[in-house]
Amino acid sequence: MHWLVKFMNEREKAVFGAILGEKKLKIIEWMLNSADECGFIFLKIAQICESINVSKPTVIDTIKLLESKKVLIKIKNGVYKLNVI
Repeated sequence: MHWLVKFMNEREKAVFGAILGEKKLKIIEWMLNSADECGFIFLKIAQICESINVSKPTVIDTIKLLESKKVLIKIKNGVYKLNVI
């Protein structure tokens, strides 16, 4: 489990869930937990959808949101880097 997710208490998760939406928060948690020590994530949208039971449009919207905020950088198809680790 990523340190950020580990140290967020239930109240903090509820606040971020209310702001982002519960499903987007689950996707972000999945990304944090899937990133390697350098922040790289090797992802397939279908893999995220299946593992945490969210829709493809929700995953795509979350990726676009994180990219627009410069939190997630697309290296190439299927490879992203978290810019906060």
